Amino acid sequence: MGGGGISEVEREFLEDELSDYMLYDSTARHESDRELKKLILKLRDTELRHAKFWASLLGISDISSIRVSAGLRLKVFLYVIVRKALGIAFVTKMLERNEKAGLEDYKNMVKGGGFSRSTLDKIERIVKEEEGHERILMQQTQKHEAVLNYTRSIVFGLNDGLVEILAVVAGLAMIATNAFTVAITGIIVGVSGTLSMAAGAYISSKSEKVVEESLDGMSMAKTRPSNEAYYTGIFYFIGALVATSPFILGSFSYLGTVEAVILVAIVLSAASALVAIISDTGIMKRILEMLVVSLGAAFATALIGFIVRTVFGVAISA
Repeated sequence: MGGGGISEVEREFLEDELSDYMLYDSTARHESDRELKKLILKLRDTELRHAKFWASLLGISDISSIRVSAGLRLKVFLYVIVRKALGIAFVTKMLERNEKAGLEDYKNMVKGGGFSRSTLDKIERIVKEEEGHERILMQQTQKHEAVLNYTRSIVFGLNDGLVEILAVVAGLAMIATNAFTVAITGIIVGVSGTLSMAAGAYISSKSEKVVEESLDGMSMAKTRPSNEAYYTGIFYFIGALVATSPFILGSFSYLGTVEAVILVAIVLSAASALVAIISDTGIMKRILEMLVVSLGAAFATALIGFIVRTVFGVAISA
């Protein structure tokens, strides 16, 4: 690897370490738990030391002179918003995911070579420290496992409400003669789905506990079936309201369907990103997968409704 290539790699790792430093610094400033704040500050200081190492390789003596990109500032701002909206459990999971990705980059770089022996020794020490960060954050994540499980229930309930009710209203919008018919049907189906999803979540969680207790005499689950049922059901209905809202507000036919699709796509993208972070899967892959499934279902039912109305002359009025 040539010198130009090395400089590029050094700059990338400098930016990554600065990013981690800023994320920890911002998280610590907004954290009220003293023990957790102390831990995050310790991680922050280590990331700053890593950033200074990469800066020294680039001949930069004053790290404060480095211009921070707008994208990085936005990333830090979003972490603060997520912390306030979803709590420290979710932010800890995000930080763990971030450390895991950074550690993989370091390991790949070490394998690639191109640095002097003394520099590689320092990088390998950084790798060990990054591995320690990942373990620490994984332990913190495990402490908040119950909260993350409830977040899963919330997101899955929201996803199902968005996808299922969008399909219902998209198909019905093609054969209904007014917005009220679509709106009231969407709400009724949403209430029915809410009860069904809540009951299913309760039975599933309860059964899981029973199976675990029958196998080893104790349950490892840290959540309550009643709470999982509550979160799943409530957010299913919220998803249903999002999908139905254009028709509740008076939009109709093609316009109402397009508005519903746009709203669902926006909310579903955000929810899918949360699922991806919690489950350690690719964010873009998860978003695209959910959008294809949901919009595909909406298109299919809308097409069926269009055919029914056009070919058979069927229409539903209030």
